[in-house]
Amino acid sequence: MKRAQVWLTTAVLAAASVGFGPSGPGAKVTKEQLDYSKQMFGEGEAAMEAGDFATALAKFQEGYRYAPHLHVFTYNIASAADALSDCRTAFTYYRMFIDLVPEHPKREEVQARYAELEQSCELDQETDEVNSPPEQGKQSMKREDRAAIRALNEAYGAIRSTQQLYDASKNKYPDQPFNKHARRKRKDAKKVLKLAGKLGVEVSANDFETLDVPGSEKDACRTAERQEKRIIEALDEAMEHYDTKPAYRTLAGARRAAERAAFAFDACSS
Repeated sequence: MKRAQVWLTTAVLAAASVGFGPSGPGAKVTKEQLDYSKQMFGEGEAAMEAGDFATALAKFQEGYRYAPHLHVFTYNIASAADALSDCRTAFTYYRMFIDLVPEHPKREEVQARYAELEQSCELDQETDEVNSPPEQGKQSMKREDRAAIRALNEAYGAIRSTQQLYDASKNKYPDQPFNKHARRKRKDAKKVLKLAGKLGVEVSANDFETLDVPGSEKDACRTAERQEKRIIEALDEAMEHYDTKPAYRTLAGARRAAERAAFAFDACSS
């Protein structure tokens, strides 16, 4: 599969958006979100054609952030990262595409490329380190390590803050799904904390932001929706740093739960 020549077209994106929402058929995003997402996609597509892969990657990631139900974006993100020789990001998003887009004409090609990266990505990183000046390589690794630790801490903190908010909101607003999603957030927080332990990353179980319960039901739902989007962004960042299969299963599972919750709280916020 040729790098930089596997991105989806705007027509494919438009077709994929019909009838699907953040948690599957029948769900919805706002027209403004979808329009902005399509704009980002078009700009990313133009950047890919111009060979500006860094811009394309940023545009595709922004588009996916505003339309998280359009999982075909994972294909474009992976392709742009692949063109940049960013094997870790490409590996992560090819895996997401394989898991989240079960039927697609490029599926076999993506699976083949993913298998290649599974074998070569670590070697590519080692080669980069060998070919870099020793001190520069050490500094780069330290920066990467710090960024990875921050990303995992941010994801854990966002999940725990949201869980605390839902626990505090469930009795005040019993007609909304705070209790249900509080239970899921509790499970996800435990899984992320366990993952951090396996990775040797220090995460404080008690270090997270405490949020006040809004004074109205709609405001509570809006706050919950914003928190879920914050979780999705944090998990996306963490998945770019931790691309092993166990890490992916934990983080992607929490991301899918956040997508479902964001849709549920969007329904009660309008």
